[in-house]
Amino acid sequence: MRKSRISLLVVATVIATILVAGCTSSNQSSPQVVSTNASSTTASTSSAVKTAAPSATPSPSATPSPSATPSPSASTSPTPTASPQSVATSIYGAPSFNSNPTITRGSQANLQFEIVPAGSTGALAVPAGTVTAKIGSITGQVTPITGGTASVTVSFTSAQTNGLTAGSTPTVTLSFAGYGNYKPSVGVFQVTVVQ
Repeated sequence: MRKSRISLLVVATVIATILVAGCTSSNQSSPQVVSTNASSTTASTSSAVKTAAPSATPSPSATPSPSATPSPSASTSPTPTASPQSVATSIYGAPSFNSNPTITRGSQANLQFEIVPAGSTGALAVPAGTVTAKIGSITGQVTPITGGTASVTVSFTSAQTNGLTAGSTPTVTLSFAGYGNYKPSVGVFQVTVVQ
């Protein structure tokens, strides 16, 4: 009986030693696995590093380039337009009239005049418009204003001038009706009736 207990004790000791040795050897094998698999551990570590998501690095924020400031264009002020009939006009005798302001009784009379802006002597011309002319109550025929010179010719027929008295000095009245921005005007000229 005592022998069987001793043998059981021996068997238990052996088993315990085997178990302890097994645990110790398995604990010691772990460092060997690590040392023998160091390259695989490093590889797995590096692959783990490779597969790890890269940390987000802040990208430089795009700052908009300053847009070119447009240079201020020279402001062109609108050309003032003359309001309707804002320019005064004058009626002048043409040089041929001024040199000989006469009408021959019983003959056709042709008298020339110019309609121009006031203060001008023909350099600027009224482009168009209607002109009437009279000697007393006798109405003459007026040609249309010629653009560029604004000259008009006033004609009285021989029948009209036959009623005038020789030696008299009647007046010829011209009336410009106005045109566009040119104001109406009246010109009065004295003529001498000759026989």
